[in-house]
Amino acid sequence: MTVPKDAEKRRAGGAIRVPFVRRCQIDFQGGRSASAFIVNINVLGAYVAHDVMPPLGQEVVCQFQVPGREGVVRIDGVVAWTNPVQEHPVHSLPPGFGIAFRALNDEPRERIEVVVFDYLARQKN
Repeated sequence: MTVPKDAEKRRAGGAIRVPFVRRCQIDFQGGRSASAFIVNINVLGAYVAHDVMPPLGQEVVCQFQVPGREGVVRIDGVVAWTNPVQEHPVHSLPPGFGIAFRALNDEPRERIEVVVFDYLARQKN
């Protein structure tokens, strides 16, 4: 992988949403867990497709795997926004919610950055 230019580093910092459809587990406050799908991701957060809308501000833990890497990425976050209805069946997000990541440490951040940089590299071709 080549070292990204400054503009790409800024975009990877959260300015773009990268398509990233992967099964994940969401652990909610109170001990409830749910299986869902991440739809897009960046280092600031992720959008999770799910039919049940948690309350805004609820703390969650999101766990998922990054292709080509062993182990599970585990990130603490908070529900930042909800989207209970899909406005357009093709051009809008499915029902779900946005998670704002909290205290993203080095290893999860690096794994997400690889996903973002790989996506950006594919867009240039």
